[in-house]
Amino acid sequence: MWAYVKYPDGRTEEREFPAGVYIELGDILEDGAIVIDLPYSDDIDDDAEVPTIYDD
Repeated sequence: MWAYVKYPDGRTEEREFPAGVYIELGDILEDGAIVIDLPYSDDIDDDAEVPTIYDD
């Protein structure tokens, strides 16, 4: 997962987080950075479950 974060000194950075880490907009990270954007990719998430549709 990628997120844009803003540091207390005003710098911004795009940061990658490992799989399984859940973050939201506004979260304050351990280093004091705040999550300001969560860009979503157009790729299908490999872990996503696709519901099966049955046609009778």
